[in-house]
Amino acid sequence: MANESAPQPPDENARFEVSESKRKSARKWFEQARKLVDQRNYDYAIKSFVEGLQLDPDAVDEGWQPLRGCAVARWQTGGKKAGRMDTVKYSMTTKDAVKGLTNAAWLFGQDPSNADYAGGIFRNAVKGHCDDTAMWSGPIYRDLLAAEKKPNIKRVIQLKELYEELGDRFQARREMESAAKAYEQAIEALAFQKKLDPKNRELDNVIRNLSTKLTILKGNYQTADSFKDSMSDADEQARRHDEDRLVQSADRMTELIAKARQDMEANPTVEAKVIHYVDMLCKDETDDHEKQAIQILIERYKATDNYRFKLRADEIAMRQIRRHVRDAKASGDAERFKELLRRQLGFELSVFKERVAKYPTDLRLKYDYGIRLFKGRRFDDAIPYLQQGRGDPKVRFACSLYLGRCFYEKGFHAQAASILREAISQYELTEDETAKDLNYWLGRALAEDGKPDEAKEVFGKLLQIDYNYRDVRDRMQKL
Repeated sequence: MANESAPQPPDENARFEVSESKRKSARKWFEQARKLVDQRNYDYAIKSFVEGLQLDPDAVDEGWQPLRGCAVARWQTGGKKAGRMDTVKYSMTTKDAVKGLTNAAWLFGQDPSNADYAGGIFRNAVKGHCDDTAMWSGPIYRDLLAAEKKPNIKRVIQLKELYEELGDRFQARREMESAAKAYEQAIEALAFQKKLDPKNRELDNVIRNLSTKLTILKGNYQTADSFKDSMSDADEQARRHDEDRLVQSADRMTELIAKARQDMEANPTVEAKVIHYVDMLCKDETDDHEKQAIQILIERYKATDNYRFKLRADEIAMRQIRRHVRDAKASGDAERFKELLRRQLGFELSVFKERVAKYPTDLRLKYDYGIRLFKGRRFDDAIPYLQQGRGDPKVRFACSLYLGRCFYEKGFHAQAASILREAISQYELTEDETAKDLNYWLGRALAEDGKPDEAKEVFGKLLQIDYNYRDVRDRMQKL
């Protein structure tokens, strides 16, 4: 006779779950870490982030994302990298995947540009079923692999295999959108492998097979166990096809919105259902539907304290006012255009001020906020944010450009020229818009600083790149 009290085998496809008490304890560690970051006590901040991630290892927004920002800030201020003994102490190959994951988190905090450490996060996240962390860390790992002078093809192969494993797990849980994203990342990894090993013809079959798997997933054919199911899936496939279309009849759009709302109301706690309904409302870019979407997102934010809903609501509102600005400009209504620009800047300032407070270690947000402060001519306020924003490699030179312009507007022309000259010396491209902007404002700063010969030299080089760039010819003639 079977033992009825015997435990059930664990679900091999289940996500890693933590109790609410552990999640609350983790939040306390994350909050402490953020305070330490504000104090620039980066080493202890990293330890606090890791303590929190040991309790809640799948906390991307509160744990992993700000940890990365902290790590970059530490690196920018001369923080030392982990030593050989540290990699032994914080082993990423332990049997306990969560332990390996948090060890990798500490090492990553010491050196966020190290592909080994990013790979340790990704591998252990997949192994430990911390699927949100896996999807967050995978692109970081891939980008670091691609940046290596001689990428390790074995690690690229493993990247593909782990993404496919992740996609299979999402699919088993019927999280189809996430499964599709994981398979798409696996295909990108294969394309990367193909670039490294172009003579490997077997890869073409592997890519084709995985692409077919993705197509079948998106078509949802695998659930057609009967003719009735097939018909149901055909309707579902038609609906998805119509949802993806850019142009839609009003009646069909109404049907699709109603279906999305029905799905959301049947699953009110499923974030993906809420977001899908919001996406359908916003598809036709009408003010009424966007207003409904914003209202729903704000209600969900207040009910759940999930800040992602607030982020989405603000994105819709910003996109809406940008559309109004474009329309006013196209209509030639100068007064309305001016008023809408003022309103746009005011709203975006409040949005990014809130986001910086919410995620104080996210350097990209500091850049975004700094740009708005610059546009509002609040140069003293903008400078510290732009200085910190330079820690994000993706916006480093844009920050330097606007930082130089802040000093220029304040009349500190020598300092502006120094910042811009340094940025130009580090910028690899010479003829794109960023390069031209950097040189243009360097020339202006030098001219204002009483160095006309140096300014003419800079403007002369700029004219050789783009003879009609802005007012460079006029400035050259005046000099």
